[in-house]
Amino acid sequence: MISVVIPLYNKEGFIADTIRSVLHQTFDRFEIIVVDDGSLDASAEVVSQFDDPRIRVVPIAHSGVSVARNTGMEQATYNWIAFLDADDWWAPTFLEEMVKSIDAYPLQKIFATGRTRVFSDTSERYKHRYLPMAGKTGIVNYFKIISKYLPPINASNVVVEKSLFYEIGKFRKDQTHYEDHDLWLRLCVKQPVVFVNKSLSFYRKTEEDSASGGVYTASDFCTYLSTMVEVNDSLSEENKRYFRKYTNRFVFLTFLKYNWEYTFSERSKVYALARQLLTFRRRLALSFFNALPFNLYSILKRGKR
Repeated sequence: MISVVIPLYNKEGFIADTIRSVLHQTFDRFEIIVVDDGSLDASAEVVSQFDDPRIRVVPIAHSGVSVARNTGMEQATYNWIAFLDADDWWAPTFLEEMVKSIDAYPLQKIFATGRTRVFSDTSERYKHRYLPMAGKTGIVNYFKIISKYLPPINASNVVVEKSLFYEIGKFRKDQTHYEDHDLWLRLCVKQPVVFVNKSLSFYRKTEEDSASGGVYTASDFCTYLSTMVEVNDSLSEENKRYFRKYTNRFVFLTFLKYNWEYTFSERSKVYALARQLLTFRRRLALSFFNALPFNLYSILKRGKR
């Protein structure tokens, strides 16, 4: 039995298709927990049109996606939690394949499938050489994958044993950016990922998503950096090497992109944490860019136009 948690905020145009994709699963022993995060549109009315006893709606005051997901977990009846964003959808065999994998790997607690990112006029499947062969299932090293590629997990292709969420502290409620990446790191320190390399999850990428990214706040960045420092201290030497490749890339470029959006005090806090995650050469480069009296990233961006 699986609890499907759907955080919902102003997705009246998509939520019906999302729910239908769950109701049409070939594996039907599930519950759907829709956490309405204070939607201002007709999302709640759309959900109310479904007459299925497996659907529960939990309304909360608008608190952000992390609180909505945590609320769904807390309301879940079953031991396995699947997340699905309110504008994404699953192929009909998503849950069936997850249950097969759970049965085949009884000692594991994190399971994910292949996914496809869907744009308005095209789509892009997630694939690279560190995954099992297409159509196959196997255990993958999360830290090896992120050393070169995007994470194998997103908020719509994963099933996790509920106890593991409580062990690592669930989503950090104050994070608004990279809150899912933060959680995946803390999960994957504990367990590897069983990956079913079939494209069974579909992630909708809209112009609204791209336009609403906003500034990566110093508070969010510091929270994620603190998690990375903590995770790094818990890794094996091999995984530390993989993780350093990720932090060298992500931390350095993110600092370069946003540091001029921060106050002096905020920048100092971010800089102090970022230095702990970089190689010597990257620390030197970070020190150089931090000392510049102008926004280098903005200049480089204008130069590409």
